[in-house]
Amino acid sequence: MPKTLFILLALILISCDSEPEISNLKHWTYEIDSDYEPEITPLNDTIKPIGLIKFERTKFIKDKQREEIYLEDWFPSIDFEIYDKTELEHCKKISQTMKLFSSCENATVGGDLILINNYVFVNRGHCLNCVQSENETDYCRPVLNLIFSDLNLTGSRDLREINEKIGIKIKRKK
Repeated sequence: MPKTLFILLALILISCDSEPEISNLKHWTYEIDSDYEPEITPLNDTIKPIGLIKFERTKFIKDKQREEIYLEDWFPSIDFEIYDKTELEHCKKISQTMKLFSSCENATVGGDLILINNYVFVNRGHCLNCVQSENETDYCRPVLNLIFSDLNLTGSRDLREINEKIGIKIKRKK
């Protein structure tokens, strides 16, 4: 009996002290904005995204530094502008510019670029809201890998169809 109790207590302590589930899709939502207009665009930039997709964690993650500075819970999130594949070279320039001029370091640098079939997803963030300050764990990219890994957008003609296909994997923001 005491051995069983010891094992049970050890399991409880381990589960209380463990990291939050990084790649659990049930803690994430997304929304697509088809009316999105970039806030900052170069004067000669006539290429516009077809929309914006935002991914956000719904269950907060303990982050002592953020709690002390901002006095609030931390919800990792990441946004991507969505372009047609024909604009890939333009998206590569956006990505390179974000990475070049970011004042952030390592995993917090934005400019991520993801090519899926007929679409390019590019992050314009100089610094991402994805990495926990204490242990530098990235909470966004593993989730994005799960969402995008086997996503087939071939034949998707518009944002509505992209929305439907991503909606099969994770919840839409209400």
